[in-house]
Amino acid sequence: TERNELIKRLLADTCEMCGSTVDVEVHHVRALRDLNVKGQREKPKWVQIMAARKRKTLVVCRTCHLNAHDGSWNPRKQQ
Repeated sequence: TERNELIKRLLADTCEMCGSTVDVEVHHVRALRDLNVKGQREKPKWVQIMAARKRKTLVVCRTCHLNAHDGSWNPRKQQ
């Protein structure tokens, strides 16, 4: 089930964006349709990952989570 999958991803304790194992938490959107922003040419990497997986959650470190919210996420490793 989706819940079991999320639990496994959380137990891995690894950011799905940069690989960090520090301060891991969950980024959540209300609906996948919320990821579609009009006029946005290229979607950020975290949006692409969530859309490809058809999941409303992404396990991320605190840094990637904050960057996802402010739009400044950079796809370099951030460890």
